[in-house]
Amino acid sequence: MEFSLPTDLPFMSLRAPDPVLCTALQDALNLSFAAHSEFLPWAKPYTSKDEARAFMLRSVDDFNSETGERRFFIVADQGPAIIGCIGLKPRGRNRHEVGYWANTEYSGKGHMRRALEALVKCLPDQTFYLTTSSANLPSQRLAVAAGFQLIRVFARARQTTSHGVQDTYLYRLKNL
Repeated sequence: MEFSLPTDLPFMSLRAPDPVLCTALQDALNLSFAAHSEFLPWAKPYTSKDEARAFMLRSVDDFNSETGERRFFIVADQGPAIIGCIGLKPRGRNRHEVGYWANTEYSGKGHMRRALEALVKCLPDQTFYLTTSSANLPSQRLAVAAGFQLIRVFARARQTTSHGVQDTYLYRLKNL
């Protein structure tokens, strides 16, 4: 998957993984734990600097791999803050599974939508899929706002302590 990162995003940029972002990653994850823990099984109450660095180094390796998840960090132009992250997992035949998370300090301002739209636009002739919990209304709104269409509901497919039994929604975006 070769392409150029978008350069026309106001107030932010999309960046490949870079160890220089470790402290900003640590800050974003620690600040956003409460929101992330509702839906992301990997969220933890505290991420140390060493853990952030190890994650970033794994992200660099994955990014450079043909089969690894490519994580794109959304970085604020002012200061080294991470606004969020969008991951693309290759699923074969021009298909990708999308995952994302947002720094709660920047939530609700349209940054994730603009970054997601710009990223998929850079990859013509690709199809993107994402799943979200029926309880995760912000994620559903983001998917629809970025042009994804709900194509299937998996009833009672997940369960969390925060939200009990939930459906899983499958969204698709064909980028022509």
